[in-house]
Amino acid sequence: MRKVSIDFVEPGMILARSIYSADGRTLLGAGITLSMPFIRRLKELGVPAVLIKDQVIGELTVPDVLSEQVRLAAVQTIRRSFARVQLHPDGGLEPVAVKRATSAIIDEVLRNRHVMYHVADIRTFDDYTFGHSVNVCLLSVLTGIAMGYNELELYDLACGAILHDIGKMLVPHEVLNKPGRLTPEEFAEIRRHCEYGFEIIRHQSEFSLAAAHVALQHQERFDGSGYPRQLKGEEIHEYARIVAIADMYDALVADRVYRKGYLPYQAHEIILAASCRELDPRISQIFLQNIAIYPIGSTVQLNTGDIGVVVDVNKAFQSRPVVRLLYDADGTPLKRPYELDLTRHLTVFVDKVLFEEHIRALTASEHRKAT
Repeated sequence: MRKVSIDFVEPGMILARSIYSADGRTLLGAGITLSMPFIRRLKELGVPAVLIKDQVIGELTVPDVLSEQVRLAAVQTIRRSFARVQLHPDGGLEPVAVKRATSAIIDEVLRNRHVMYHVADIRTFDDYTFGHSVNVCLLSVLTGIAMGYNELELYDLACGAILHDIGKMLVPHEVLNKPGRLTPEEFAEIRRHCEYGFEIIRHQSEFSLAAAHVALQHQERFDGSGYPRQLKGEEIHEYARIVAIADMYDALVADRVYRKGYLPYQAHEIILAASCRELDPRISQIFLQNIAIYPIGSTVQLNTGDIGVVVDVNKAFQSRPVVRLLYDADGTPLKRPYELDLTRHLTVFVDKVLFEEHIRALTASEHRKAT
């Protein structure tokens, strides 16, 4: 299984994971062979990429921290709650449903606490806000577990994380989704989403004040360069410091209308650099320990020139995955692909991650040689 940009999807490719609409309906089920009409429809719906089965790679199992069922239910809950808040700011939030969704996320992450996070979810462009909220919650809970939080602390953290952007529902739609450059007044209005979110959450007795402070402070930065109050260091609530990192990471790896998402190793480097200034350095290190630098299914080139696919990740040595080698340094397919555990071959390392264009060139070259 590998992730393919919708621009590079071709008829005949087989879908490895189902694609869902914003309201939870299955648009295309796993196992379907993609045709040109299907591909055109996916583009029209704003699906940025799909996960396909790859005959060369073979069947790879990507472990999920969160099941599709729990993720989808949480996304639907957040979509519905956010829409209600737009209409009724003082009473639109559905605290019982939100609590149920966050509890389900916590329960499942606790069961899968030893599984690393692999970026594998697919979101339509118009579904970004809701999928983002769920991912930020998931990443925050993973980090909280690694920091030794008890279940009550995890619950408060999760509620704050999943609702961290709810204040954006009170920002005028034309400002929030403006394609061009924002005026100073418009930028100031977007910044107010933190205060709007704080007010929405703190008026709900079902949520703690700590959860409300996540919404208020998630845009604060460790060096004092954030907003709305320019807090710095431990003046910022620890939950908000966790969510700030999760928020930044998920925003980096997500495909957006105006750009493709960063690859996980690139996002890892950006978070690492930011931990020297904007982000809490201690929490950043803990956060990154749970995120796969080279997720299963990544196509990589080693310093030897050989090319292969990551088939397993060593959590203690993330930069040294297990790679199934498929091509030699000349791009010639290996007659007998084999697996190389980079923790056992210390002179060999991942030199670069290959983009879809490189993979297509390899498979095209292989096809030409075969004919």
